[in-house]
Amino acid sequence: MRRSTTGPAPRRTAMTVAVATTLAATLALGGLAAGVARASSIATSATPFATLEVTAPPNDSGQHLSVAWSTAPLDGHLCAVIRHDAVPGVVAPRALDLPAAGGPPKPPFDVGDGWTLVYIGDADSGFDDEVAADGRYVYAGAVVAKTADAVDAPYQGEVAIVSQPAAPRAAWFNTDRWFYLLLIVVTAGAFLLYLGYAKRNAKDIFIRRMPGVDAIEDAIGRSTEMGRPVLYVTGVEEIQDIQTIAGLLILGHVSELTATYDTELKVANTYPMTMVVAEEIVRQGYANAGRLDAHKPENVMFITSEQFAFAAAVNGMILRDRPATNIYFGRFFAESLLLSETGFLTGAVQIAGTAEFTQLPFFIAACDYTLLGEELYATGAYLSREPTLLAQLKAGDVIKLAIMALIVVGMILATVWGWHLGTWLMPQ
Repeated sequence: MRRSTTGPAPRRTAMTVAVATTLAATLALGGLAAGVARASSIATSATPFATLEVTAPPNDSGQHLSVAWSTAPLDGHLCAVIRHDAVPGVVAPRALDLPAAGGPPKPPFDVGDGWTLVYIGDADSGFDDEVAADGRYVYAGAVVAKTADAVDAPYQGEVAIVSQPAAPRAAWFNTDRWFYLLLIVVTAGAFLLYLGYAKRNAKDIFIRRMPGVDAIEDAIGRSTEMGRPVLYVTGVEEIQDIQTIAGLLILGHVSELTATYDTELKVANTYPMTMVVAEEIVRQGYANAGRLDAHKPENVMFITSEQFAFAAAVNGMILRDRPATNIYFGRFFAESLLLSETGFLTGAVQIAGTAEFTQLPFFIAACDYTLLGEELYATGAYLSREPTLLAQLKAGDVIKLAIMALIVVGMILATVWGWHLGTWLMPQ
């Protein structure tokens, strides 16, 4: 009985061992298959970093490096690029473990050991990294993915490739901006051409008539007849402002006329440096008229650089002295209406000019004559016929004509063929 009960045991043991062996083999094969599939998945997801090229982009200022790889990562994976200074002995980490707070970390992000995350995303080609101009850098790339479905699950992945050291390089010329060079060459050529012509035949260069400028002499003559002064305001900006400079050029002509007619001229200035230049211009105008002894330096005044305090002071001068002619040439803001309205109430002839288009309506409404926009800049050439000023004016006209022609050509190309001329002439 003991034999009958113990005899079959070896067969059951053998069967158990066989089943266990078969199960183990199956599990082993399954695990191997899973491992191969996982390895295949990792290899596939790492394909963007089969290569990692770092180069200095063309037409650059020397503060960028172009980092490029082959293809985009698989769905659910992201390309991560880290950067380190190219110093001897630098070693890239074997893997990245990036924290997540509702999404991947935002570059630049310190990943440790001097490495900085400079890009993370699903781009299929690369990106431009902004770096220091005098640096030298090495980059490493990894394909990362979330380790779980949780919102705060980290992004992890092995570093697949490390680039060669690279340094940014500044280009001597930005060939994408050839059109700007062409504009400069055309402008300079037109200026030199007209300058040579103006030196020979300045009187033959045509400038259209500007009634506001022609009225200056009549207005000064009216002040002479009435025995009242001429008030000249140079604007509310400093001496380096282009509108202030244009106004001072006209002041020279006005001062020469007032000296010729023996009429008192008062000049109100907002800044001390403008007053110094204006006083010298007035002195020269009186000298040109042969009346230097009639020049009164105290009539060229610095009042204040505070906008509305200046307006109040000039209004007081208008009401007390009651000048017969008020001339406003320069840059003006809110005080334009205050000054011109006060002058209108006193019955003065008022001539204004500014390139501030927001103030032109007030001058047009309250003044007898108004120079619009660029007429202020052309007045100096109009009055003096000086060759340099004439050449500048005509060169500006050439550029305006060229730009108008380009606008018309661009409209035709965009309307008929859908081709945008601006993207070719002035790429971003």
